[in-house]
Amino acid sequence: MRTRLIFCFLSLFVLNFCLCCPFAAEAAPTPKSKNAETKTRAVKKGTAKAAPAKKTTGKNSSGATGKSAPVPAGKSAPAPGDPAPATENAAARVCAILDKPYAAQGGEIQPSWQPLLQKLQSDPKLNADVSGWFRGMQDYSPQPMGEKIKELFKKDFMRRPPKDDGIPKPPPSRIYRNVVTPVNVQKCRDFLTANQKAFAAVEDNYPVPRNILVSLLFVETRLGVFVGKDNAFWSLACMAAADAPQRLKGAALDVPIGAQHDEWLARRLKEKSSWAYNELRSLLIFCRANRIDPRILPGSAYGAIGICQFMPSNITSYADDGDKDGRINLFSPPDAIFSAARYLSKNGWSKGMGVEGQRKALKRYNNLNIYANTILALAESIRSGVIQTGPPDQRKR
Repeated sequence: MRTRLIFCFLSLFVLNFCLCCPFAAEAAPTPKSKNAETKTRAVKKGTAKAAPAKKTTGKNSSGATGKSAPVPAGKSAPAPGDPAPATENAAARVCAILDKPYAAQGGEIQPSWQPLLQKLQSDPKLNADVSGWFRGMQDYSPQPMGEKIKELFKKDFMRRPPKDDGIPKPPPSRIYRNVVTPVNVQKCRDFLTANQKAFAAVEDNYPVPRNILVSLLFVETRLGVFVGKDNAFWSLACMAAADAPQRLKGAALDVPIGAQHDEWLARRLKEKSSWAYNELRSLLIFCRANRIDPRILPGSAYGAIGICQFMPSNITSYADDGDKDGRINLFSPPDAIFSAARYLSKNGWSKGMGVEGQRKALKRYNNLNIYANTILALAESIRSGVIQTGPPDQRKR
């Protein structure tokens, strides 16, 4: 009997130790789901990226305050070499908003916008009606220009020489291979089928083949899935207003800009604010002509809009009303398709031209060889059904 009591006492002591001791608790891992384990392994291997931190500029995720018209929640396009996750089409949401009757918004104009507003109001092509678009708009932030200045500073002063460790490196890929995949080829074919009428019409008006056009639109915005997370109007207005060093307010403090860079900084701010003003002016002229509230247009960090990602200054010269509804809407597939075709045809694309001429025309859209080569490879993959590992002129191995 005494032996049994001693055994029970020892059993309770051991059980209590296992439950309370921190070392014992660490030894028993918490079960993970299969998805969590897969994600953890992907992060360790470098095949998954953490979500970027949200910007703390006082702007909500749509790029507007609660007083202004809501900006559709577009997302930034992934890097060309990264696979695009499946998501709803942001361009379609913009079209749904633009189809609603145009209505002026109320609200106050932030004092920080007054110098820029006065400059815009003195423009004969804009006049005083531009002030309505500033009502209720998010306040000025130095962040958009700060990001550009950091980019320029690193390029001008912090460029590192290529590392030569003596180890032979394989030749770099001439295309973004994660773009030219069977899944993406099928997405492009589905887009061609859904917009068959527009593609047939565009080939009657321009010499650019439909496979090239759909490939370009895929590389730019994944066919309208990613049309930008910023408000184009707000971004360009912030950059246009940042015309002097004191307007940066420390937005570029994580790069070593010192007194020795004062002349460089003043020159760069003047150049980029002037560029942004011209783009802003073009955007507002376009919006007024097409009865579009610029506060609802998502765009890239530097103001490119639509499925075809046109800078506003290119709209007048190259945008085309593909569906002939009397209004240019670059978030609408027909207008984006026709506009991209018009741009390429006015920049050197001709019927029957060779690969080098095609690459040259595509580089007028984006001056990177790998950009043009990826479009050519994706277009050939769509045409032939064979996934290409390089541009059409690459030697076969």
